[in-house]
Amino acid sequence: MEKLGIEPQLLLAQIVNFLIIFLVLSKFLYKPILGMLEKRKKEIAEGLALTEKMRLAEEKQKEREERLLSEARREARNIVEAAAKEGEEAKKDIIAAAHKEAEGIFAKGKEDVADIRAKMEKDVKGAAIELAKSMTKRLIGSVLSPADQHKLIAKQLKKL
Repeated sequence: MEKLGIEPQLLLAQIVNFLIIFLVLSKFLYKPILGMLEKRKKEIAEGLALTEKMRLAEEKQKEREERLLSEARREARNIVEAAAKEGEEAKKDIIAAAHKEAEGIFAKGKEDVADIRAKMEKDVKGAAIELAKSMTKRLIGSVLSPADQHKLIAKQLKKL
């Protein structure tokens, strides 16, 4: 081997040095780096799994929100419809009450008019009687004597 330019002692020293460096590097550098890479790989896998889990949870949450929103819309629609029905019934009740009140006011107005008319008729009759009485007094006073007047009054009182 010496003819080829290879010295066995030097070759052996290089092999030993290579093995020492290989062992030192694999023990202190290669294994920790591989461990870190493996740890990082696990963390990435856990992160991806967590991300997928969160995405699924988010989808479920969105579905739940959409379901709740549709239920809320349906309930709101039902409430609006019920309120419209109640409003319509209240409107009918108010209109009926107004008609009843108007009829009452109209009837009271008729009664008031009838009372006023009766009073006016009574007043007119009273005034007509007073007028006839005063006219009769004037006529009788100028045409009949006082004795005839007393006889006429007595006769009329008997008739009444």
